[in-house]
Amino acid sequence: MAPPYHQPRPEVVLRRAEELINVGQPVTALDTLYEALTSKRLRNANAASTEPFIRKFAELCVEQRRGKQLKDGLMQYRNIVQHTSPESLGAVVETMLENITQRVTEAQRNVEQSAVGSIEDLDEAETPENMILSLVSGEQNRDRADRAVVTPWLKFLWEAYRNLLDILRNNVRFETLYQRISNKAIDFCRTYERKTEFHRLCELLRNHLQTIAKYAHQQNSVNLSNPETVQLFLDTHFHQLNTATEMELWQECFYAIEDIHSLIQQSKRPIKPQAMANYFEKLTRIMYVAKNPLFLAAAWHRYYNFIHRQTKIFTEEQLQSVANNVLLSTLAVPIIKSSSRVLSTAAKENKHRTQRFTNLLFLSSAPTRVSLISDLVGNDVLARVSPELRPLYDLVEEQFHPLSICKKLSPVLSEQIATNDDVSKYGTLLCNVILTRLLQQLSQVYTSVQLDFIFSLARFPAPYTMSAAEIERFIMHGARRGEFQLRIDHQTRSAVFDTDPFDSSQSLSNGAQLQASPSDLMRSQLSSLAICLSNAQRVACPEFVAEKHAEKAAAVTTALQAMAEEHRMANARKLVIDRRKEIIENALARKERTETRERTIRIQREQEMERERLAEEQRRREAERMQKERDTIQRAEAKKLAESIKLKAGLNVSIDELETMDTSRLLEMQVEQIEKEKQDMQSRVKVLGRRMDHTERAYRQHEKPLLEGDYEKQKKADSENYASARKAQLEQSREKHQSDLAQKKRFQRMFDDFNAVRTQLDEGRSAALAADRKRVRDELTEARDARIAEYRLMRAEKDATEAKERAEREEREAREESAKAAKAAELAQLREEMAAQRARDDEALNRRLEREAEAKAPVKSKYVPPSRRQGTESASPSPAASSARSTPVPTATPASATPTESPKPADGPKRYVPPALRRKMQ
Repeated sequence: MAPPYHQPRPEVVLRRAEELINVGQPVTALDTLYEALTSKRLRNANAASTEPFIRKFAELCVEQRRGKQLKDGLMQYRNIVQHTSPESLGAVVETMLENITQRVTEAQRNVEQSAVGSIEDLDEAETPENMILSLVSGEQNRDRADRAVVTPWLKFLWEAYRNLLDILRNNVRFETLYQRISNKAIDFCRTYERKTEFHRLCELLRNHLQTIAKYAHQQNSVNLSNPETVQLFLDTHFHQLNTATEMELWQECFYAIEDIHSLIQQSKRPIKPQAMANYFEKLTRIMYVAKNPLFLAAAWHRYYNFIHRQTKIFTEEQLQSVANNVLLSTLAVPIIKSSSRVLSTAAKENKHRTQRFTNLLFLSSAPTRVSLISDLVGNDVLARVSPELRPLYDLVEEQFHPLSICKKLSPVLSEQIATNDDVSKYGTLLCNVILTRLLQQLSQVYTSVQLDFIFSLARFPAPYTMSAAEIERFIMHGARRGEFQLRIDHQTRSAVFDTDPFDSSQSLSNGAQLQASPSDLMRSQLSSLAICLSNAQRVACPEFVAEKHAEKAAAVTTALQAMAEEHRMANARKLVIDRRKEIIENALARKERTETRERTIRIQREQEMERERLAEEQRRREAERMQKERDTIQRAEAKKLAESIKLKAGLNVSIDELETMDTSRLLEMQVEQIEKEKQDMQSRVKVLGRRMDHTERAYRQHEKPLLEGDYEKQKKADSENYASARKAQLEQSREKHQSDLAQKKRFQRMFDDFNAVRTQLDEGRSAALAADRKRVRDELTEARDARIAEYRLMRAEKDATEAKERAEREEREAREESAKAAKAAELAQLREEMAAQRARDDEALNRRLEREAEAKAPVKSKYVPPSRRQGTESASPSPAASSARSTPVPTATPASATPTESPKPADGPKRYVPPALRRKMQ
């Protein structure tokens, strides 16, 4: 039965592939690597042994432009290293992309060199062959060369970027690498101006972002609640937005803005000021391309509100430029809007788009021209606007001058707006607004006016000049929209302003008005009648008015009290709501932290378990491999041993016998064989030694008579060699002596000139030499004196320091000696006091012993009355007393004895020592 097939290790496969490459078979080498990479055995391999393997595989795939195999191999390698070393895949991918980019650059360089080398005559603009070929094919030589050489590599590079993004998407372990590859793919589209590929790349990135929430439950999926992950996506999409703006792909810009808006809504970390400024700045450009003046002005307002306090980031010139754009974009918002008389189908169709624009601007409601004008005044934008453009706001919005409005605004339009590329785009819109204001103000003054008069008033400077047909078309458009209440009489060539009091249309513009229109008066008729009746009642019934005032005052008082109570309750409710909100936010944050921590712990535990499993599997496989290799080596050694024993000892030992034979028997057989070989060798050496001894003796006996003749020949040859060498030496010395004499004779002729020149030079340089010697001696003397003075000063300082230290040391020693003497005197006094106290104690003890002895002695005299006992006792002492006095008493210790040497009474009590004295003794 054939043994099972085992897939070799990555090192072996890599070595085999290199051998195939060396013999000129890279395709076979790539197929070998691909088969090994897609096998099941390599799935449990470690990254250290697999990384060189995958590098060589990627290199061969790049050389042969095998994109599908490259994708499969990288996906397999991703599964191998994503739990152990994900950075290994990043290194492999970076190297692969650098290799492909380098090949694209080399292809472009080769095309340029071939294009230059193919031109035979630089003076000839075009060859006839190229002209005919261009007429047939429609493309030039450079285009054909690019299509044949550069385009395949560009296509392969684009395919590599797309495959890598598909491999790395929605994987938290490769999210940083995914963002790097995305940025490089965006740079690729920008460098080579690939608009179609950039459009596909944006769709791919958008789909990957949308599928994150769909596959959030999977293992290793990207979590958009992580601030770092959201920041990585924001950086990539901002880079995408900038690139789309540079390539003028405005649809992709809008989609990128929407993606950034959704990421900002999900982000829990504040966005960088530069990023938000870039967001609103790109939004202004998108709104301008979209030809939406209202949201263009709103975007400029948001941009200005965000940067006008960022003085450290933006200069005053930049802020002034933004303020100019805010003013002109706001004033350029058209005044004409849909009214109730005209069906607003367009507004209904654009409702969804308006809501999208509002959300992108982070606004709660859609902006209007009136709100933008109020923000323009409230945010103090006019203070930063350039002085030449400041009168524009007053002329358009504040002043009422229908006959001179165009004349006053013409210098501003021609000198400040038309000549400035930054704001010239608002000129046409401003002219439409000015024409609207002109017609509105004329309608408040005139009931009818000639069209020629309107044409004469509506004169704008170049390049904003409007023809009569354009003005008439604009008037009809405004009338249809309901902004102008007029009709044109072509028979009389006049514009008749409508004075219908029952017209329900109302202009939403807030410009200057001279008087109310009849429709406005009719609209306010009821309110005017109510005001007149109220005034009449105030005059006719003052009591009723006073009562009403009192009721009003009471109601106001009650309302104020209720308002205060409601305000207090509202504040309390607000505090409760804020507190609940804070508690809920804290609970959510705590829950999120707990979930994040548990998720991190779970991921770490899973990673640890996966690593342990892989390590255990690797150890098991390694143990099996080593056991198999050990068995194979043992069988090979046994076979080799059997063959050696068979050859040397003549023993026929087979493999089957080796399996049943133990090691001791094999060793015994080997030892026997070695001993036998040793004995054979000794016998052969002995015979060979005896033979060599006889041969050498024979050689010496034969050469002995020949040595004397050889010695004579050698001595004769040596004397001849010496004679010839001595002759050659004498001849050479003679020739050298002759040449030296000739040389001396030549030099003798110039000796006098040499002495003269030398004497002249010595006389010329003697004074300078003496001066230099004197200067050097003086410098040495000064240096020596300075050194001696410095040494003496240093020596004096050292002596003073030593003397000071010596004095301090002597003073310290004197203090120590005096302290020792005082302490010795104190100890001596203490000893004397202790000796005196001991003497007193001994004397008191003796007296007590005498009294005790007298008390114990019997009394034998006659009875003595108590009144006479004292005299008797003093006159005649008792025998007991005399015997007690005759008892020897211990003597006191001299004062010179130490306390420890003094004898103590045998039966006496311990003496009392005061605490102060005891401390001194200690």
